[in-house]
Amino acid sequence: MAPIHVLAIITPKPDRVDRVIELAKDVAKGVESTEPGVLKYQWFKAGTPQQPKIVVYADEAAVKVHQAGPKLRWLIETEKKEGNFAAPLEVLPMEQIAGYAGREGAKI
Repeated sequence: MAPIHVLAIITPKPDRVDRVIELAKDVAKGVESTEPGVLKYQWFKAGTPQQPKIVVYADEAAVKVHQAGPKLRWLIETEKKEGNFAAPLEVLPMEQIAGYAGREGAKI
C-alpha cells in the first residue's frame, strides 16, 4: 500500500499564535518518539493566518494509531480548554499526481 498523505490546516487566533507554535513543537516531538508509522510530520508557518501541517502515514493502521494516540488526544483536550484556534481544524487527504519528494543528498 502506498503511503497516505494529509494536509491539515490549523488557524490560530491572532493572539494565540505563539501558544500554537509551542503546542506544535510538543506534539511533533511526541509523534516522532511514539508513532513510527508517521513517516513525516511537519507543521509550518506560511505568512498567512493558517499554519499548514503535512503528515505522511505508512498505511491506514498508522492513521488509526495517530488518531487514537496520546499526543493528538492531548492537543484536542488542550484546544477545548484554551480555545487557541480561530477555525476548526481542516484535514485534507491528498493524492500525489506529479512531482518528487526530494533529490538524493538534498537537505530539505
